[in-house]
Amino acid sequence: MQEKRGMFDSIWGALGSNSPEPTRQAPTMEIAPTAFVVGEKIQIRGDLTGEGDIQLMGGFHGTIDLAGTIVIGESAQVEADIAATNIIVGGHVKGNLIASGRVDLLPTGSVTGNVKTGSIAAAEGASLHGEIEINRRQTQSQTEEGPDRFSRV
Repeated sequence: MQEKRGMFDSIWGALGSNSPEPTRQAPTMEIAPTAFVVGEKIQIRGDLTGEGDIQLMGGFHGTIDLAGTIVIGESAQVEADIAATNIIVGGHVKGNLIASGRVDLLPTGSVTGNVKTGSIAAAEGASLHGEIEINRRQTQSQTEEGPDRFSRV
């Protein structure tokens, strides 16, 4: 009981204090140093599948099915349905997104399409034109189902 009282006292103390409101953590563009990088002046058309992390800085048109993290850089122009573990959007994406982990929309990011994920964060300035479905259990089971995932979004 004493532990609960201490917890509530700290909450009420914070609410009654004049301290500034805590700031929310904005999504950031962090990716493993071993990620494959597609440069700003490169345009790719086709299907991308595999395991690992990728950072797109240029253009892409097609489909992406990746067991890993994909970062859409600020200068990227992507027209693709994307399925990945995690998706970070800093550029422009036209297509549906499915992430078994999470989707992060950075301040410069924009998505035109539906998003299905277990978790989503959007920074101030990001834009999304489409529907959002957040359901961790359903998203994970769809990730395991295979390549026909886009028709369900």
